[in-house]
Amino acid sequence: MISDNTKDKIKLKRNPSIELLRILMMLQIIFLHVSDYGDFTDIALEIKGRTELTYWVIWLMCRCPVYIFVIIMGYFLSETKNDFNYKRILKCYLPMYFYSLMIPLLYSLIRGVSLTKDYYIKAFLPFLSRTWYFMTLYLLVLILSPYLNRMIRGLDRKHFLLLIGICFLVFSVWQPLSMLEPFEGIIGIKKILSTQGGKSLYDFIYMYLLGAYMRRFHIFSSHEVSGEEDSGLNGIWNRPFIYLAGFLILGLINVFLVYKYPDDGIISVVSYNDNPLVVIQCTCLFRFFEKLDMRNYVRVGRVINYISAGNLGVYMIHEHPLIRDLIWNEIFRINTPEFYSKKGYLLLILIIIITIYAVCWAIDWIRRLIFKLFNDFFSAKSK
Repeated sequence: MISDNTKDKIKLKRNPSIELLRILMMLQIIFLHVSDYGDFTDIALEIKGRTELTYWVIWLMCRCPVYIFVIIMGYFLSETKNDFNYKRILKCYLPMYFYSLMIPLLYSLIRGVSLTKDYYIKAFLPFLSRTWYFMTLYLLVLILSPYLNRMIRGLDRKHFLLLIGICFLVFSVWQPLSMLEPFEGIIGIKKILSTQGGKSLYDFIYMYLLGAYMRRFHIFSSHEVSGEEDSGLNGIWNRPFIYLAGFLILGLINVFLVYKYPDDGIISVVSYNDNPLVVIQCTCLFRFFEKLDMRNYVRVGRVINYISAGNLGVYMIHEHPLIRDLIWNEIFRINTPEFYSKKGYLLLILIIIITIYAVCWAIDWIRRLIFKLFNDFFSAKSK
Protein backbone atom coordinates (compact mmCIF):
# COMPACT_ATOMS: atom_id res chain seq x y z
CA MET A 1 0.00 0.00 0.00
CA ILE A 2 1.26 3.48 -0.88
CA SER A 3 0.54 6.15 1.72
CA ASP A 4 -1.11 9.43 0.72
CA ASN A 5 2.10 11.26 1.59
CA THR A 6 4.13 8.99 -0.70
CA LYS A 7 1.57 9.50 -3.49
CA ASP A 8 1.99 13.25 -3.08
CA LYS A 9 5.77 12.90 -3.41
CA ILE A 10 5.37 10.88 -6.59
CA LYS A 11 3.21 13.64 -8.08
CA LEU A 12 5.96 16.24 -7.58
CA LYS A 13 7.62 15.99 -10.97
CA ARG A 14 9.96 18.89 -10.25
CA ASN A 15 12.30 19.29 -7.29
CA PRO A 16 10.90 22.23 -5.22
CA SER A 17 14.38 23.14 -3.97
CA ILE A 18 15.67 23.70 -7.49
CA GLU A 19 12.45 25.49 -8.49
CA LEU A 20 12.83 27.81 -5.51
CA LEU A 21 16.36 28.53 -6.73
CA ARG A 22 14.93 29.43 -10.15
CA ILE A 23 12.51 31.90 -8.55
CA LEU A 24 15.23 33.52 -6.45
CA MET A 25 17.48 33.81 -9.51
CA MET A 26 14.74 35.55 -11.47
CA LEU A 27 14.29 38.02 -8.61
CA GLN A 28 18.05 38.60 -8.74
CA ILE A 29 17.85 39.26 -12.48
CA ILE A 30 15.24 41.94 -11.84
CA PHE A 31 17.56 43.45 -9.22
CA LEU A 32 20.37 43.53 -11.79
CA HIS A 33 18.01 45.45 -14.07
CA VAL A 34 17.29 47.86 -11.22
CA SER A 35 21.05 48.41 -11.10
CA ASP A 36 21.37 48.93 -14.86
CA TYR A 37 18.14 50.67 -15.89
CA GLY A 38 17.26 52.16 -12.52
CA ASP A 39 20.81 53.59 -12.36
CA PHE A 40 21.57 52.06 -8.95
CA THR A 41 25.10 51.28 -10.18
CA ASP A 42 26.00 54.78 -11.36
CA ILE A 43 24.32 56.61 -8.51
CA ALA A 44 25.75 54.36 -5.77
CA LEU A 45 29.28 54.87 -7.14
CA GLU A 46 28.62 58.61 -7.25
CA ILE A 47 27.21 58.83 -3.70
CA LYS A 48 29.97 56.56 -2.30
CA GLY A 49 30.18 55.67 1.40
CA ARG A 50 27.61 53.29 2.84
CA THR A 51 25.42 53.39 -0.28
CA GLU A 52 28.32 52.25 -2.47
CA LEU A 53 29.30 49.47 -0.06
CA THR A 54 25.69 48.29 0.15
CA TYR A 55 25.50 48.26 -3.63
CA TRP A 56 28.67 46.21 -4.07
CA VAL A 57 27.70 43.64 -1.43
CA ILE A 58 24.23 43.04 -2.90
CA TRP A 59 25.30 43.27 -6.54
CA LEU A 60 28.23 40.88 -6.13
CA MET A 61 25.93 38.39 -4.41
CA CYS A 62 23.70 38.53 -7.51
CA ARG A 63 26.18 37.49 -10.21
CA CYS A 64 24.89 33.90 -10.53
CA PRO A 65 21.39 33.92 -12.07
CA VAL A 66 22.24 33.56 -15.78
CA TYR A 67 24.72 30.73 -15.16
CA ILE A 68 22.47 29.03 -12.60
CA PHE A 69 19.65 28.74 -15.15
CA VAL A 70 22.01 27.01 -17.60
CA ILE A 71 23.51 24.79 -14.87
CA ILE A 72 19.97 23.65 -14.01
CA MET A 73 19.36 23.01 -17.70
CA GLY A 74 22.47 20.83 -17.94
CA TYR A 75 21.66 19.09 -14.65
CA PHE A 76 18.31 17.84 -15.89
CA LEU A 77 18.60 17.63 -19.69
CA SER A 78 21.90 15.76 -19.67
CA GLU A 79 20.05 12.68 -18.39
CA THR A 80 17.48 12.63 -21.20
CA LYS A 81 17.81 9.93 -23.86
CA ASN A 82 15.99 11.66 -26.73
CA ASP A 83 18.08 12.30 -29.83
CA PHE A 84 16.13 15.41 -30.81
CA ASN A 85 13.04 16.59 -28.98
CA TYR A 86 11.03 18.98 -31.19
CA LYS A 87 8.33 19.37 -28.54
CA ARG A 88 10.83 20.64 -25.98
CA ILE A 89 12.20 23.18 -28.46
CA LEU A 90 8.71 24.35 -29.42
CA LYS A 91 7.73 24.62 -25.75
CA CYS A 92 10.58 27.09 -25.34
CA TYR A 93 10.20 28.91 -28.66
CA LEU A 94 6.42 29.41 -28.86
CA PRO A 95 6.17 31.66 -25.76
CA MET A 96 9.18 33.57 -27.09
CA TYR A 97 7.44 34.04 -30.45
CA PHE A 98 4.14 34.93 -28.74
CA TYR A 99 5.64 37.74 -26.67
CA SER A 100 7.79 39.00 -29.53
CA LEU A 101 4.65 39.52 -31.64
CA MET A 102 2.06 40.46 -29.04
CA ILE A 103 4.00 43.00 -26.98
CA PRO A 104 4.68 45.40 -29.91
CA LEU A 105 1.14 44.91 -31.26
CA LEU A 106 -0.58 45.62 -27.93
CA TYR A 107 1.87 48.42 -27.11
CA SER A 108 1.14 50.23 -30.38
CA LEU A 109 -2.64 49.73 -30.04
CA ILE A 110 -2.93 50.78 -26.39
CA ARG A 111 -0.51 53.70 -26.57
CA GLY A 112 -1.35 54.81 -30.09
CA VAL A 113 2.28 54.58 -31.14
CA SER A 114 3.38 53.64 -34.65
CA LEU A 115 6.36 51.30 -34.75
CA THR A 116 8.62 50.99 -37.78
CA LYS A 117 8.32 48.18 -40.34
CA ASP A 118 11.79 47.00 -39.34
CA TYR A 119 10.57 46.63 -35.76
CA TYR A 120 7.72 44.35 -36.84
CA ILE A 121 10.02 42.31 -39.07
CA LYS A 122 12.35 41.82 -36.09
CA ALA A 123 9.32 40.81 -34.00
CA PHE A 124 8.70 37.94 -36.43
CA LEU A 125 12.29 36.76 -35.95
CA PRO A 126 12.91 36.84 -32.17
CA PHE A 127 15.48 34.04 -32.30
CA LEU A 128 17.62 35.73 -34.98
CA SER A 129 16.99 39.38 -34.07
CA ARG A 130 18.19 38.86 -30.48
CA THR A 131 15.11 40.35 -28.83
CA TRP A 132 16.29 38.51 -25.72
CA TYR A 133 19.95 37.43 -25.82
CA PHE A 134 19.37 34.90 -23.04
CA MET A 135 16.48 33.19 -24.81
CA THR A 136 18.43 32.91 -28.08
CA LEU A 137 21.39 31.32 -26.31
CA TYR A 138 19.13 29.13 -24.16
CA LEU A 139 17.38 27.85 -27.28
CA LEU A 140 20.69 27.24 -29.05
CA VAL A 141 21.94 25.10 -26.16
CA LEU A 142 18.59 23.30 -26.14
CA ILE A 143 19.03 22.47 -29.83
CA LEU A 144 22.62 21.31 -29.24
CA SER A 145 21.83 19.39 -26.03
CA PRO A 146 21.18 15.93 -27.62
CA TYR A 147 24.65 16.04 -29.19
CA LEU A 148 26.28 17.36 -26.04
CA ASN A 149 24.59 14.53 -24.13
CA ARG A 150 26.05 11.92 -26.48
CA MET A 151 29.51 13.28 -25.70
CA ILE A 152 28.76 13.46 -21.96
CA ARG A 153 27.65 9.82 -21.83
CA GLY A 154 31.02 8.79 -23.26
CA LEU A 155 33.02 10.50 -20.50
CA ASP A 156 34.11 8.84 -17.28
CA ARG A 157 34.58 10.92 -14.13
CA LYS A 158 38.28 11.56 -14.68
CA HIS A 159 37.94 12.80 -18.26
CA PHE A 160 34.78 14.78 -17.53
CA LEU A 161 36.51 16.55 -14.63
CA LEU A 162 39.47 17.26 -16.92
CA LEU A 163 37.11 18.80 -19.49
CA ILE A 164 35.52 21.03 -16.83
CA GLY A 165 39.02 22.02 -15.70
CA ILE A 166 40.03 22.99 -19.24
CA CYS A 167 36.88 25.10 -19.63
CA PHE A 168 37.57 26.76 -16.28
CA LEU A 169 41.16 27.60 -17.25
CA VAL A 170 40.17 28.94 -20.68
CA PHE A 171 37.05 30.94 -19.77
CA SER A 172 37.55 31.79 -16.11
CA VAL A 173 41.35 32.15 -15.80
CA TRP A 174 42.88 33.00 -19.17
CA GLN A 175 40.27 35.60 -20.08
CA PRO A 176 40.26 37.53 -16.74
CA LEU A 177 44.06 37.55 -16.58
CA SER A 178 44.19 39.10 -20.04
CA MET A 179 42.32 42.11 -18.65
CA LEU A 180 44.45 42.72 -15.55
CA GLU A 181 47.76 44.40 -14.96
CA PRO A 182 50.55 43.26 -15.29
CA PHE A 183 49.21 40.52 -17.64
CA GLU A 184 47.29 42.83 -19.98
CA GLY A 185 49.21 43.10 -23.23
CA ILE A 186 51.17 39.91 -22.48
CA ILE A 187 48.25 37.47 -22.37
CA GLY A 188 45.77 38.08 -25.19
CA ILE A 189 42.36 36.74 -26.25
CA LYS A 190 41.74 38.85 -29.36
CA LYS A 191 40.45 36.70 -32.25
CA ILE A 192 40.57 33.69 -29.92
CA LEU A 193 38.07 34.19 -27.14
CA SER A 194 35.30 36.72 -26.76
CA THR A 195 32.59 35.81 -24.29
CA GLN A 196 30.92 39.21 -23.83
CA GLY A 197 31.43 39.09 -20.09
CA GLY A 198 30.21 35.52 -19.81
CA LYS A 199 27.23 36.00 -22.13
CA SER A 200 28.25 33.86 -25.08
CA LEU A 201 27.45 30.44 -26.48
CA TYR A 202 30.86 29.29 -25.20
CA ASP A 203 29.86 30.11 -21.63
CA PHE A 204 26.41 28.57 -21.89
CA ILE A 205 27.89 25.27 -23.12
CA TYR A 206 30.51 25.52 -20.35
CA MET A 207 27.74 25.85 -17.72
CA TYR A 208 25.64 23.11 -19.34
CA LEU A 209 28.62 20.76 -18.98
CA LEU A 210 29.12 21.85 -15.35
CA GLY A 211 25.46 21.10 -14.59
CA ALA A 212 25.75 17.72 -16.30
CA TYR A 213 28.88 16.91 -14.29
CA MET A 214 27.13 17.75 -11.01
CA ARG A 215 24.23 15.50 -11.97
CA ARG A 216 26.46 12.51 -12.72
CA PHE A 217 29.40 12.89 -10.35
CA HIS A 218 28.60 15.78 -8.00
CA ILE A 219 31.66 17.82 -7.09
CA PHE A 220 33.59 16.72 -4.03
CA SER A 221 32.31 13.39 -2.80
CA SER A 222 32.76 10.11 -4.65
CA HIS A 223 30.53 8.47 -2.04
CA GLU A 224 27.50 10.23 -3.51
CA VAL A 225 28.09 8.44 -6.79
CA SER A 226 28.75 5.01 -5.32
CA GLY A 227 25.87 5.29 -2.86
CA GLU A 228 28.15 4.68 0.14
CA GLU A 229 27.57 6.55 3.35
CA ASP A 230 29.77 9.59 3.86
CA SER A 231 31.78 9.91 7.03
CA GLY A 232 34.41 12.26 8.42
CA LEU A 233 35.63 14.92 6.01
CA ASN A 234 33.57 13.52 3.14
CA GLY A 235 30.43 13.96 5.24
CA ILE A 236 30.98 17.71 5.36
CA TRP A 237 30.19 17.98 1.65
CA ASN A 238 26.68 16.64 2.29
CA ARG A 239 25.80 19.56 4.58
CA PRO A 240 23.97 22.25 2.60
CA PHE A 241 25.03 25.21 4.73
CA ILE A 242 28.71 24.53 3.94
CA TYR A 243 27.88 25.52 0.37
CA LEU A 244 25.90 28.58 1.45
CA ALA A 245 28.85 29.71 3.57
CA GLY A 246 31.16 29.19 0.58
CA PHE A 247 28.86 31.25 -1.62
CA LEU A 248 28.79 34.16 0.86
CA ILE A 249 32.54 34.10 1.53
CA LEU A 250 33.37 34.17 -2.19
CA GLY A 251 30.98 37.09 -2.70
CA LEU A 252 32.68 39.02 0.11
CA ILE A 253 36.10 38.26 -1.42
CA ASN A 254 34.88 39.90 -4.62
CA VAL A 255 33.79 42.95 -2.58
CA PHE A 256 37.23 43.06 -0.95
CA LEU A 257 38.94 42.92 -4.37
CA VAL A 258 36.86 45.84 -5.66
CA TYR A 259 37.94 48.04 -2.73
CA LYS A 260 41.54 46.76 -2.57
CA TYR A 261 42.33 47.19 -6.27
CA PRO A 262 39.93 49.86 -7.60
CA ASP A 263 42.22 51.10 -10.39
CA ASP A 264 43.67 47.83 -11.73
CA GLY A 265 40.75 46.72 -13.93
CA ILE A 266 39.47 44.39 -11.21
CA ILE A 267 35.96 45.90 -11.30
CA SER A 268 35.41 44.85 -14.90
CA VAL A 269 36.68 41.34 -14.14
CA VAL A 270 34.56 40.72 -11.03
CA SER A 271 31.49 41.95 -12.88
CA TYR A 272 31.81 39.18 -15.47
CA ASN A 273 29.69 36.05 -15.14
CA ASP A 274 32.72 33.87 -15.92
CA ASN A 275 34.85 35.42 -13.17
CA PRO A 276 36.41 32.33 -11.48
CA LEU A 277 35.02 33.26 -8.07
CA VAL A 278 31.53 33.69 -9.53
CA VAL A 279 31.68 30.29 -11.26
CA ILE A 280 32.58 28.66 -7.92
CA GLN A 281 29.82 30.72 -6.27
CA CYS A 282 27.34 29.32 -8.81
CA THR A 283 28.49 25.80 -7.99
CA CYS A 284 28.12 26.40 -4.25
CA LEU A 285 24.70 28.02 -4.55
CA PHE A 286 23.37 25.26 -6.77
CA ARG A 287 24.73 22.58 -4.42
CA PHE A 288 23.12 24.34 -1.44
CA PHE A 289 19.67 24.11 -2.99
CA GLU A 290 20.30 20.62 -4.36
CA LYS A 291 21.18 19.42 -0.85
CA LEU A 292 18.35 21.41 0.75
CA ASP A 293 15.85 18.82 -0.60
CA MET A 294 12.33 20.13 0.08
CA ARG A 295 10.46 17.18 -1.42
CA ASN A 296 9.09 16.21 2.00
CA TYR A 297 7.18 19.52 2.11
CA VAL A 298 4.70 18.49 -0.55
CA ARG A 299 2.14 21.30 -0.32
CA VAL A 300 4.80 24.00 -0.17
CA GLY A 301 6.60 22.24 -3.00
CA ARG A 302 3.52 22.35 -5.21
CA VAL A 303 3.16 26.10 -4.66
CA ILE A 304 6.85 26.69 -5.44
CA ASN A 305 6.66 24.55 -8.58
CA TYR A 306 3.52 26.36 -9.73
CA ILE A 307 5.11 29.78 -9.30
CA SER A 308 8.35 28.69 -10.96
CA ALA A 309 6.50 27.70 -14.14
CA GLY A 310 6.12 31.40 -15.01
CA ASN A 311 9.79 32.33 -14.65
CA LEU A 312 10.78 32.60 -18.31
CA GLY A 313 7.59 34.56 -18.98
CA VAL A 314 8.58 37.03 -16.27
CA TYR A 315 11.96 37.45 -17.94
CA MET A 316 10.61 37.89 -21.47
CA ILE A 317 7.92 40.39 -20.48
CA HIS A 318 9.90 42.73 -18.27
CA GLU A 319 13.05 42.55 -20.43
CA HIS A 320 11.35 43.24 -23.75
CA PRO A 321 12.77 46.58 -25.00
CA LEU A 322 9.36 48.29 -25.10
CA ILE A 323 8.30 47.08 -21.64
CA ARG A 324 11.76 47.74 -20.25
CA ASP A 325 11.50 51.40 -21.27
CA LEU A 326 7.98 51.61 -19.86
CA ILE A 327 8.97 50.10 -16.50
CA TRP A 328 12.13 52.08 -15.81
CA ASN A 329 11.42 55.42 -17.50
CA GLU A 330 7.70 55.84 -16.83
CA ILE A 331 6.39 53.58 -14.05
CA PHE A 332 9.36 53.36 -11.66
CA ARG A 333 11.37 56.54 -11.98
CA ILE A 334 14.07 55.65 -9.50
CA ASN A 335 17.11 56.88 -11.43
CA THR A 336 17.74 59.86 -9.15
CA PRO A 337 20.21 60.36 -6.26
CA GLU A 338 17.25 61.43 -4.07
CA PHE A 339 15.70 57.95 -4.32
CA TYR A 340 18.89 56.17 -3.23
CA SER A 341 19.44 58.66 -0.42
CA LYS A 342 16.20 57.65 1.32
CA LYS A 343 16.55 55.51 4.44
CA GLY A 344 14.18 52.85 3.19
CA TYR A 345 15.34 52.69 -0.43
CA LEU A 346 16.34 49.01 -0.19
CA LEU A 347 12.84 48.09 0.98
CA LEU A 348 11.37 50.12 -1.89
CA ILE A 349 13.66 48.29 -4.35
CA LEU A 350 12.47 44.95 -2.93
CA ILE A 351 8.82 46.02 -3.33
CA ILE A 352 9.52 47.07 -6.94
CA ILE A 353 11.21 43.73 -7.70
CA ILE A 354 8.33 41.70 -6.23
CA THR A 355 5.75 43.89 -8.01
CA ILE A 356 7.45 43.42 -11.40
CA TYR A 357 7.70 39.68 -10.81
CA ALA A 358 4.07 39.34 -9.69
CA VAL A 359 2.55 41.42 -12.52
CA CYS A 360 4.63 39.71 -15.22
CA TRP A 361 3.90 36.30 -13.70
CA ALA A 362 0.14 37.02 -13.80
CA ILE A 363 0.38 38.04 -17.46
CA ASP A 364 2.29 34.87 -18.27
CA TRP A 365 -0.30 32.83 -16.35
CA ILE A 366 -2.96 34.20 -18.74
CA ARG A 367 -0.74 33.30 -21.70
CA ARG A 368 -0.28 29.74 -20.39
CA LEU A 369 -4.04 29.43 -19.86
CA ILE A 370 -4.68 30.54 -23.45
CA PHE A 371 -2.11 28.05 -24.75
CA LYS A 372 -3.71 25.26 -22.69
CA LEU A 373 -7.20 26.06 -24.00
CA PHE A 374 -5.95 26.00 -27.60
CA ASN A 375 -4.08 22.76 -27.01
CA ASP A 376 -7.14 21.11 -25.41
CA PHE A 377 -9.35 22.33 -28.27
CA PHE A 378 -7.13 20.94 -31.04
CA SER A 379 -6.50 17.71 -29.10
CA ALA A 380 -10.25 17.15 -28.76
CA LYS A 381 -10.78 17.94 -32.44
CA SER A 382 -8.13 15.45 -33.57
CA LYS A 383 -9.80 12.55 -31.72
